[in-house]
Amino acid sequence: MKNSLLKLLAFLLTLGSVTPADAQQPDAHVQFSAGIGAGSSDQLFDGYEFGFILAPSFKTYIVKHYSGTACFSVKFFVSERIVLGISGAYENESGDWQKNVNIGGAYDWQTIQLGTFKRQAFTCAPEISIFYTHNDLSMLYTTGGIGVTYQNEIDAYSTTYYLSQYYNGHNSLGSETQFYHNKVHINSYYSPIGIRYGGRLSVFAEVGIGYKGIINGGLLLKI
Repeated sequence: MKNSLLKLLAFLLTLGSVTPADAQQPDAHVQFSAGIGAGSSDQLFDGYEFGFILAPSFKTYIVKHYSGTACFSVKFFVSERIVLGISGAYENESGDWQKNVNIGGAYDWQTIQLGTFKRQAFTCAPEISIFYTHNDLSMLYTTGGIGVTYQNEIDAYSTTYYLSQYYNGHNSLGSETQFYHNKVHINSYYSPIGIRYGGRLSVFAEVGIGYKGIINGGLLLKI
């Protein structure tokens, strides 16, 4: 038992005495990446009424323009397999704002166009990436991050709908025809699988969920 403990202690001391050169530190210490993603948490879960399927009177958004999620990051190697850094994401979407109104029986619904909407989301988050395997050209890794998203939205009544709500000189919608909805919320990202291929300038692709989207990819530069 004593011999086993001594061997374990010697092994741990050996690990602690490994120099950066012995650990085969990568010759690049900083990496910059930029890419585009789709299916982010803000796109999928903000502004949409999932209850519409069961209660069609809820307001819905019909997206006619979606920019995709622009992603960028700056990360630093802290070991051979771990990089830490800051990532950002930006996206915008716009389209029609509408609701369904019951005008008769249980299945007699009519769609009313309320107006238009525009929404933007900005995210900033610290991230960590851990490499499963890597060689000179290819790498397999996982990435996770948690940060803050600022989202702003502008909803505007259409002229036709607004004018239709006048009764005896009074508009039931009030005097405002445009509304601003701003909020800040915690957001996260987790990708169990990321693949990178190339040298100092490489391409990458990640599959995950969160502020970067269900899938995202782009270019990465190591310096």
